[in-house]
Amino acid sequence: MNWMTPLARLTIGSVLALALSTPASISSEDLAQAAAIAAIVAGPDFELLGLDGKRHHLADARGKVLLVNFWATWCTACRSEIPDLNHLYNELSADGVVMYGISTDVEGAEKVVPYVEKMGVDYPILLDPEAKSPAIFGGLEGYPMTYIFDREGLIYSSYLGAQVDGIFRADIEYLLRAEASEPAPLTLDGSH
Repeated sequence: MNWMTPLARLTIGSVLALALSTPASISSEDLAQAAAIAAIVAGPDFELLGLDGKRHHLADARGKVLLVNFWATWCTACRSEIPDLNHLYNELSADGVVMYGISTDVEGAEKVVPYVEKMGVDYPILLDPEAKSPAIFGGLEGYPMTYIFDREGLIYSSYLGAQVDGIFRADIEYLLRAEASEPAPLTLDGSH
């Protein structure tokens, strides 16, 4: 099975083609395409409404470590994971960790709000009743599905199914210790 989506193959191919071009052969159209590709490669983004009434973007977490957990109220495994996610959020949010739980329940807030209150969820919950956001990840393999992003907004790891606190914690603590990388500047004269 090829893990790359058609968009990822196109993106990587376009970047390689641009990188192999001589400076004189790079057109302004190629530069515009490269800028668009850089925005895609920088990591996925979308806007969702939170239970707090605010619109949230994944890009708002750039510069911080981000955990995104897709879940649904009907998912028993999702329910078992909530206490560990709460613990992790309460312990690490002060260290620059952002966490979003994304509910894909088709009933939206009507179903999610009472569930979140009953379960005592502490981290921000975003609503995606049309389940559009999973498309940027190539769809979900199941529930719960968790993605951990580095500070540049790139997916560092993903997990299918309920996990214990220590699994996510190891990735997050590693990313908190890691130096944030800066993108290499795009130059036209071949210098670095």
